[in-house]
Amino acid sequence: MAKITLKLLVICCLYVFNISCSNNSNNVDLKLIPVKSGEKWGYINKKGEYVINPQFANADFFRNGLAKVVASDGKTGFINSDGKYKISAKFKNATPFMEGLAFVVSDGGYPTCIDKSGEVKFQLKQAKFVISFSEGLAMFVATDQKIGFVDKSGKVVINPQFELAHPFSEGFAAVYQDKKWGFIDKAGKIVINPQFDETSDFKNGKAAFRNGKQSGYIDTKGSYIINPQFDDARDFNEGMAVIKSGKEYGYVTENGKIEINPQFDRAGQFSNGLAAIRQGNRYGYINKAGKMEINPQFDDASSFFDNIAFVENADKWGIIDRKGKYLVNPQFDLIETDINGPFYVESDYYDADNFINKFFEKASDNHSFDGFTATSTLRNIVDNPLYDNINAINKYVAYTYEVQKITDEVSVKKTQFYFTNPIYENVTTYSSYWGYSYASGTKKQYKFAENFFAINYQFDLSGDAKGKDGSVANALKIEIEKRYNVKMEIANGQYIAYQDDGLSFAIVYDDYSLSLYVGFKKDDLQSLISEESTTAENI
Repeated sequence: MAKITLKLLVICCLYVFNISCSNNSNNVDLKLIPVKSGEKWGYINKKGEYVINPQFANADFFRNGLAKVVASDGKTGFINSDGKYKISAKFKNATPFMEGLAFVVSDGGYPTCIDKSGEVKFQLKQAKFVISFSEGLAMFVATDQKIGFVDKSGKVVINPQFELAHPFSEGFAAVYQDKKWGFIDKAGKIVINPQFDETSDFKNGKAAFRNGKQSGYIDTKGSYIINPQFDDARDFNEGMAVIKSGKEYGYVTENGKIEINPQFDRAGQFSNGLAAIRQGNRYGYINKAGKMEINPQFDDASSFFDNIAFVENADKWGIIDRKGKYLVNPQFDLIETDINGPFYVESDYYDADNFINKFFEKASDNHSFDGFTATSTLRNIVDNPLYDNINAINKYVAYTYEVQKITDEVSVKKTQFYFTNPIYENVTTYSSYWGYSYASGTKKQYKFAENFFAINYQFDLSGDAKGKDGSVANALKIEIEKRYNVKMEIANGQYIAYQDDGLSFAIVYDDYSLSLYVGFKKDDLQSLISEESTTAENI
């Protein structure tokens, strides 16, 4: 439900026109433009020359001297215009800096507000999602799915109470209650009663709205200034707004006059005196008189930012000036165009203690987990579900390896089991032996790396745990350290630990899954083998 709510929230905050079509209102520095070549992002100048070579998995615009980038290992940080990290890439996710502040989320952590030096200003432990600051307030979705607002000191100035909302614009925020949209001020007071089916933000004292099938415009008192008459209506920018009649788009002035008749297949906001439009399958640009300034010739096109625009032809992107002349020929796989956002982060915190404790209830006090062998693990899954929240799955196939002979090369037999098994809502559990394998008919031989034998517990995270792998991994790390008196270090996105007596651990995780490797010296293998058979039906 939370992700659906956020999706609706973001849709309500944006009016989608192929790519971002807003003017530059967030202190974006267009001297450096993020571009993608192959699988890497770098930065070019307006001549198309690389200033920062491609090296990042993702990259955003520079804002107030810093740009958010994603390193090759998936971690997010911030660089300066020299391409050097000002704030190291250590976060799972982050927003760009807006109004001098950014929100970051570490593995297993809460949304945290930092300044440009990386200093922590506050945390929002009650937030599931947080959107960047706008006019001094940041909107957040609380754990109960309600929306509130926090100021730059971290004080909640408007308690979570709204079903949906927009960030503040011109002192007003659109809010959704009882299936209707209205507006609040910065004190949280309703200033325009919820009465609209849809609404945009206020721009230049006007907001678009829809009731039924018709759209119009209101002023800051909620009074109609342009009666509902359009099939769609969007924000005013530079005195003009996109409106739709039937399947075609045109433009209306602030006094309600249709200045450019609906005639285009798509249309974007005016910026720098020009607006991107689509006729057929091609994009071009018109002026405020409706005259075609740059003929339709592009596969895709952004609005103008500081007298340049980004365009696509034949799957490559370039840069044009106001006359449509290429400043940079199409040569990049992608150019970033999202200047205004909204930008948000999702909390990575998940209360994994209950899961971890129940998992370790199945573990013995010595080196062997109860469930070390695949046979006993299957039995535990069938007979002793670890979770209270059960999601029934009728058919499930698992494999076990029965050790037949212990030598320098351990020979194992692969057996397939079928059983009806309740799989857990948030975590599903699998078990298998791990090592270097060599196929040999119905048998597999394992030569174990560095004289070790290991069990691999895999957890597919879903439900509330989905995407919260960092939190689960951290809870598992803490419990392993406590139970086995080890110190787990992080390296290359993994938690690892090794004891002199041969017991070792590794926690490997990504967005939706987690694996725990428990390693033993091969000399200990014989004592860890269970001869008990599984209760699952052998087929």
